Amino acid sequence: MYRQGRDGYTEVTDKPRITVDDPPDLVEVVANVVGFVACARAGGLQVRLQKVLPLPEWTEEEPSLDTVQQSVFGMLRSALSNPCFDILALRSVYSCTMCDSHCSKQPDPSLNTRQSSRMVTLSDWLPYWFIASSRQQETTSVRFVRSAVRFIGHAPPEDMALKSSPLGQGIIRRLSSSNREIRLAARDAVLSYSQNLSWDSDAVAHIKQANRTETMQILHKLMQELNGPSIVEEVFLLVAGGIGRVSQMDDNAMCEVLPYMVRYYCSSNVFLRAVAMEQLLVVSQVHQVSVARLLSCFSEHISCALAGTLIQGLLPAPFVQCMKMLETAPSDFLNRFQARIVPELFIGGNETALKAVASILDIRLPVLCVNQAASIFARMFLMDDQPMQQAMLRFVSLLSAESELDKEQVEVNIPSLLRSCSVKLIFNLVLALGEHDSILRKRARSAIATVQNILDGANTQGVAVIVQQNTSNMRNMASDESPRSGGPAKPHMAASSQRLAAFVSQHILGVLAYMNELLRDTPETAMLRNEHMRRKAVMAIGEMVTLLGAQAAAHANNVVASLTPVLSGPIADCALDVW
Repeated sequence: MYRQGRDGYTEVTDKPRITVDDPPDLVEVVANVVGFVACARAGGLQVRLQKVLPLPEWTEEEPSLDTVQQSVFGMLRSALSNPCFDILALRSVYSCTMCDSHCSKQPDPSLNTRQSSRMVTLSDWLPYWFIASSRQQETTSVRFVRSAVRFIGHAPPEDMALKSSPLGQGIIRRLSSSNREIRLAARDAVLSYSQNLSWDSDAVAHIKQANRTETMQILHKLMQELNGPSIVEEVFLLVAGGIGRVSQMDDNAMCEVLPYMVRYYCSSNVFLRAVAMEQLLVVSQVHQVSVARLLSCFSEHISCALAGTLIQGLLPAPFVQCMKMLETAPSDFLNRFQARIVPELFIGGNETALKAVASILDIRLPVLCVNQAASIFARMFLMDDQPMQQAMLRFVSLLSAESELDKEQVEVNIPSLLRSCSVKLIFNLVLALGEHDSILRKRARSAIATVQNILDGANTQGVAVIVQQNTSNMRNMASDESPRSGGPAKPHMAASSQRLAAFVSQHILGVLAYMNELLRDTPETAMLRNEHMRRKAVMAIGEMVTLLGAQAAAHANNVVASLTPVLSGPIADCALDVW
């Protein structure tokens, strides 16, 4: 319950106004107005210029904030006592300067400053979440989930992180609801975590940028959990399209949005193909480019989605259409991005598409995989133990397959193969040191140590021994402080760390050469290598220098030369920290 005070309405008890045992009509009333209560508490509620009955008789042209707040709670009290009250009138009478895009004026900056102390944490609305449960009427649940957009719009910055928001996780589950209206309401609520507003601070804008990437990862996870084609996939596509609309062209989320929509555009489901194409058109219109130009800007990122649809001896119609839009031949496209396509298809177990790619490129499949062995090994070493062992056995089996021409068995020597691509492999693993996820960083360090052990050991090591070594290295490093944390390494780790530093030092010139190529900014690579990837590369250089320890001094000039070009760009802050 709330009591009017000098600065609006303040909470006087933590007991919810309604409970799950209250009558359904009462619950429906609260589901309708609770969003406007959030707007009133934040000081953003206003009366629309076009008044619709029933309306109070205002004595002034534009009522004060306190007057509006009193009216909202007055109408709420009336609704609770009068079942015939037209609750939908609230939506035609009131609007919020922050939540409603059709407001007639932008919020006053001084009002926003005052609002910061009146924002309501999202946890305050959790006692009302039962309204969105399946035990309530569907219309009531829909209206409450729609109100969540207003909760999020007036939440403080510390509550805006989607990953750690209990309310956000509840909304995400509603994306898979059997009711389409609930799914659409959940879509709007999820997107409100990601949409930038003109008055957002830099900190909030950064959180929302992370939310956009997190949302796409959630969509991938939800899609993988489906047992087959489902009606909920339409809303997944609408969410992806919404993320594409609110993202900038250089936003990391766009590198996830386009492949996601292209994958559905190439699916066999005609309806989902139509929805995907519609969203591609909407996103291209928002960014004022053609669909062809949009796909061209992210051609590397959509390459795996397109290649994954291939069948040997047959080019699917959507794939051919995309090739026409990109104005390129299938063989040229696949050859250009095979370094990205082959590892992705192999790790994903899509052997059918792999054979189709090899056929189009007119190259034997084992040779194609050997050419991309560095990227494939890097992906395998960063996997969990059991999936890594399975993937490595599949790789050995694929390379050991009988030749279709001479029927001779090919012997595979993993250490020799690793040695042949060691520099690029180590570069890929060093690049993984720039990940934000501490588990991935530890896996990368473990993988580098594993490669060191393999290259320094005998040439008779099998798959089981390699996996065992990687597991042992990971276990040893689990208790070791990450270089990014600034904690000192434990004494028993000193000797192995020195050996690892010496190993990386032997390959640092080759690693930095690949890093320089990644950091090089040209018009052709502006979209392919976005800010996130460059930032990751710079952080990886910093982690590598920390890993080298005292041996980094011998390579200081080379490291400085790699960092200098990015000191004046958009990732200058990151480069200066590493410097």
